[in-house]
Amino acid sequence: MKKLFVLALVAMVSTVSFAQISWNAKAGINMSKLTGLEDTKMKVGYQVGVGMEYAFTDMWSIQPSLMIVGNGAKDDYPGGDTFKPVYLQIPIMAAARFAVSESVNIVGKAGPYLGFGLGGKYDDYKIFDKDDLNGNRFDFGLGFGAGAEFGHYLVGLDFLFGLTEVWDAGKDSPKNMSIALSVGYKF
Repeated sequence: MKKLFVLALVAMVSTVSFAQISWNAKAGINMSKLTGLEDTKMKVGYQVGVGMEYAFTDMWSIQPSLMIVGNGAKDDYPGGDTFKPVYLQIPIMAAARFAVSESVNIVGKAGPYLGFGLGGKYDDYKIFDKDDLNGNRFDFGLGFGAGAEFGHYLVGLDFLFGLTEVWDAGKDSPKNMSIALSVGYKF
């Protein structure tokens, strides 16, 4: 038992002594949709934000970010309106890094995200407004992605799947879903 304790202590000290923090800035486009609604199609949006990476080893890290994201969907009929909510999203991804060369890495990541509705519009209605379209401000879901690092430059493709209803639509239960392509710079 004493040997196991010493081994665990050595592992923790070596992990903490290796841990490195880096920062990044990212921007990109996304394609979003509301799942559960038949009469909608994907909408092109944006995302911009900052992130941090806490590396435990050369391979394993955790990557929380703070992103402003334009999600939503388009009505699937001619002249249809566009649902355009804006969220503050906080994805917290566990990442695995695989070195391809000295300055190129491939990164796979997965984890949960939290979102908070900041505003937006649907037709002439304000989203998340108690007097107009009072949707659910809180969003929670799961995400996964892959990316590449070229020195300080980042390229990534992420998929986010919402698990909470955007608003109460009866049996349809619409949830956010998005695919995002981003570029960034690691400091």
